[in-house]
Amino acid sequence: MGAVLRFNLFRIPITVKGSFLIIAVLLGFSGIRDPAFIVAWVVIVFVSILIHEFGHAFTARSLGAVVAIELNGIGGLTRWSIPASQFGPGRRALVAFSGSAVGVVFGGMVWAIAAQFGPYSGLTAFVISRLIFVNVFWGLLNWLPVRPLDGGHLLEALLEKIAPDRAETIARVVFTFTAGAALIAAIRFRLIFIAVLAGWLLLSEFNFGRTPQPQAPLPPLTYDQPEADIIDVDPEPDQ
Repeated sequence: MGAVLRFNLFRIPITVKGSFLIIAVLLGFSGIRDPAFIVAWVVIVFVSILIHEFGHAFTARSLGAVVAIELNGIGGLTRWSIPASQFGPGRRALVAFSGSAVGVVFGGMVWAIAAQFGPYSGLTAFVISRLIFVNVFWGLLNWLPVRPLDGGHLLEALLEKIAPDRAETIARVVFTFTAGAALIAAIRFRLIFIAVLAGWLLLSEFNFGRTPQPQAPLPPLTYDQPEADIIDVDPEPDQ
């Protein structure tokens, strides 16, 4: 689905796809009936994912990369490009870590400030509780060691440092086990969204490396690895 909004913020090109708005609304409808609360939910998701992607983008740009952000039906991604020889595992890990770190800190700040002025009710209570939930819970979830979540990138960077010859083998075992465990837990506790995401990640891991196809779009709250020896950002990649 094509872009419904394009703008620059902090000198970073941002593209919002129509699929992002559709999925955000559908997630809202899953547990909310009041139209005002659904609109608030979409704004909360938009702001929270954008904050997460800014964490990746600002970090990558500070290290010399060219960056662009896209919000789409599977969440958000930050595209950043720089010659691979200039971006070792330590820097890649820093970029991977920074997205959720910024989100968790923001969620913590919302909680700390709200605690000083509460209690709240109605729409205000809804906005505060969901801001904390989306930024903290989704941020921590994104650190799970599963490809291609941020935690998967962190593990790959660590393994490239300590066990480069066995990095891919170890990573595939860990990624498959974690995705499988997340799927079982999500089904057990009837977490539909988490179950769908975990199932998609598990299927992606089974298919990873079988055919030389381009990397699929990344799921929510992740970033895209830089392509080797290319400094070029495509803010609207093929879906």
